[in-house]
Amino acid sequence: MSLERLQTAARYLDEAQLDLLCEMADAFGWQVEVYKNPKSDLIRDGFGDSLLNRLRLHHATSEEKFNKTSFEFAFKTASRFAGRRAEKTLEHTFQGADVVVEDVRWSLKTEGAARMSQSNITISKFSEARWIRDCVTPEDFAREATARMSKHLSEYDRVLTLRSSYVQNKEAVRYDLVEIPHDMLMAATKLTAADFSPLTKKGSTSAWVMFEGKQAFTVILDGSVEKITLRNISVGQCVTHARWIVPVLPQDD
Repeated sequence: MSLERLQTAARYLDEAQLDLLCEMADAFGWQVEVYKNPKSDLIRDGFGDSLLNRLRLHHATSEEKFNKTSFEFAFKTASRFAGRRAEKTLEHTFQGADVVVEDVRWSLKTEGAARMSQSNITISKFSEARWIRDCVTPEDFAREATARMSKHLSEYDRVLTLRSSYVQNKEAVRYDLVEIPHDMLMAATKLTAADFSPLTKKGSTSAWVMFEGKQAFTVILDGSVEKITLRNISVGQCVTHARWIVPVLPQDD
């Protein structure tokens, strides 16, 4: 049925469209290195295959890494392909869940800085924090940060980040699908005034968050841009659901 549908559609395409369709078909034929976590409750029922095909299709026409908007759409589509009810949240600027699958609210992130650490995750904009300008004492920062992070984290149930980095002289892109434990992030809501560093000239401060007896990550209250950044989240304390190394099709052959 799908082949007949494709053959029918191809009859109405012009040469440029047919050439693009061939590039996409080539992308599906390229070898991809795949790792699937056998214990994952996410990469099953075709979800992983659907998401990988979106990555392949993307790199049939682009050398750029997958961005957050594309990831949100692909996550929703892959969830539906796996037979799960999935909807994207309506407000583009909504700070809570990005996609709701069944009754689970997912916050989706992407990370792809040029010098991205393979062992530590950074959430560069966990949330806006204009309230930082009104804080003066460590007690102010602790009170506001814990209350606001608690509210923010209450708006979703699971946190997933798609991490991307170029490999093989930019001939391929490595994607890691990593879940950051929600209860680990919740540990930040237990910070006290004594945990925060002295205020900088730009009005910033930071604090290490402990989880299960270990330093789990750093909360940075950045006064210069008024946002909360989470840094040094250990990949080893997270769950890697899948990893793919996807070739980037050459555009100059």
